[in-house]
Amino acid sequence: MERLDNPEDLTARAAIKEMGSNALPDLMQSLRQLQPSADESRGRALTAITCLGPAGNPALPDILPLVTNQNRQLQIRAFFALESIGPETQLVKSVVPDLMKALGDPDWTMRLAALNALAALRPPPPENAPAFFKLLDDPDGMVRDAAMHSLVAQTNPIVIPVLDKQLHDKDTCVVTVAASEIAAFGATAATSAPRLRELLNHPLLTVRQAAGDALTAITGQSPSHSTPEVKAELSFNFRGGMPLEQYLVMYEDWAGKKVRISAAIKPGQVLRLITVHPLTKNEAMQLFEEVLKEQAGLVIVHGADGSLTMVPWDDKIR
Repeated sequence: MERLDNPEDLTARAAIKEMGSNALPDLMQSLRQLQPSADESRGRALTAITCLGPAGNPALPDILPLVTNQNRQLQIRAFFALESIGPETQLVKSVVPDLMKALGDPDWTMRLAALNALAALRPPPPENAPAFFKLLDDPDGMVRDAAMHSLVAQTNPIVIPVLDKQLHDKDTCVVTVAASEIAAFGATAATSAPRLRELLNHPLLTVRQAAGDALTAITGQSPSHSTPEVKAELSFNFRGGMPLEQYLVMYEDWAGKKVRISAAIKPGQVLRLITVHPLTKNEAMQLFEEVLKEQAGLVIVHGADGSLTMVPWDDKIR
């Protein structure tokens, strides 16, 4: 989520980086201005304090009143500041109920900001787990992902059945992420091992890798001992989708040649992909071909003369 919505925010970030924690007293003084006309100044101060991270802890007494401010933008910026500071729960317990209430706000940006602020508290409030578990059904994908990430980071086994279900999802991006997250639970997720072993034979490289990593974490034994001969340094995160045309441009760049297209491409078609660890160029080309086949029903045909042609999968198998 974009946290800087105007050039003045960028100026505040640049200034705080130069001044460091020496600027904190002045920033705290800005937060104490009560008149509505000072909201813009207070917003910039909150942005700057967010840049300080844990060093902004002394500003907590001035940040907490803004958690319930009528100006929603100030509220969200206060949430960001709490997330960045990561304070002790005891120090901010007075606003925990307000943060919990914000988890039910109609605006997903408010829900997400409150969730991240709560997740940053140490130790996590006991209310977090049941509240975050409910957010796994949130209508917004970013909120769902953040809730799952927090519960996985706490290795709360409450989410293992949810991750098990996701291992059977038709969306391979969902399967890849679920396998990666299950790995955090180690032997506690032993019930997931049978499905993960099945995924070792999945047609998509990144799913096989994620399943192998998870099995290693659960059993302590790696199902594969192969290591790439070439340095692996390519990673991808197209969870929201990449336009097919852009996807093919990347493939052509690696292949060093153009791909002739003899198939109808759906306008606006996007392909989803996420990798769990870096790939070599050859692995990336293999993965792109697998995703092309799986999600678009298209395959790259390698001609005897070295040419590359993209055709429908049905034509290839006839």
